[in-house]
Amino acid sequence: MSLGPFWIANLVIISISVIVFAVITVSYIKSYLRLKAGSFTSIIAFSSILMIQSILAFVIYYSLSMHFGSSLAVLLLVINVISLGGYVMLYKALQI
Repeated sequence: MSLGPFWIANLVIISISVIVFAVITVSYIKSYLRLKAGSFTSIIAFSSILMIQSILAFVIYYSLSMHFGSSLAVLLLVINVISLGGYVMLYKALQI
């Protein structure tokens, strides 16, 4: 079974999420090193956990795509688009 368009869209959305969290993590690590503010450590940990979750979701979704059809992929795509919107809002809210 090959990847359908909805599964590919899911993997693209999750990849974008990983990039957003990588940018958040790197920018806050730079800010932490520059300002030495302790509050940055919790933000760095939070974004790192979400980045790891996104990477694991990518692997799991790829595995699911080999066994399930587009009906599941569409539902997961809706969830991922909403999540990505939240992640982008989090990025905007946490900008220094």
